[in-house]
Amino acid sequence: MSTGKHGYPRNLILKDGSEVVLRPLDPLRDETGLQEFFARVPEEERWYLVDDVADPRVISSWARTVDPKRVLPIVALCEDGSIAAIATLHRYSHGARGHIGRIRLVVDAAQRNQRLGTYLLLDLIQLAVDVGLDLLVLEFIKGVEDKAIRAARRLDFFEQAVLPDYARDQRGNRYDLVFMVKRIHRGYDDF
Repeated sequence: MSTGKHGYPRNLILKDGSEVVLRPLDPLRDETGLQEFFARVPEEERWYLVDDVADPRVISSWARTVDPKRVLPIVALCEDGSIAAIATLHRYSHGARGHIGRIRLVVDAAQRNQRLGTYLLLDLIQLAVDVGLDLLVLEFIKGVEDKAIRAARRLDFFEQAVLPDYARDQRGNRYDLVFMVKRIHRGYDDF
């Protein structure tokens, strides 16, 4: 993805006055930073992620094989160059789901409650508009990611479906998986 095409790099000022820079993931430059970022994510939180990000080989493989036609990864960089968050817009390449985007977002615990997650979500909504998507989907684990659910609701995502007892924590307790969606209307400003 061209950095200039979607207005990257983009500077943001967080609630605490600190600055982050949003830009597309650079697989060669960011692989080590991604490994360091995911190493800072508490083990209990990593448990709920789709991939085993504690394994550097998983991060390396993902960073080196990301297909920009299917996944648009955006990183938020702190002033010291470390990764503060990663957000990805996953697209289906064609067919019946070609209009749908799925979003994944992870924010460093030290950067939470600064609106960084909200800013990244807004950024991905705009990217979805730019690439012609009509529908965005988020997945959350109810009882674990309740703050993120509330933040998504504020951006007009709504609960579409719930899979009861779908996810488990490390102790075997079960949680519902919530699918939230946002419909994107062309010609209207969703912001």
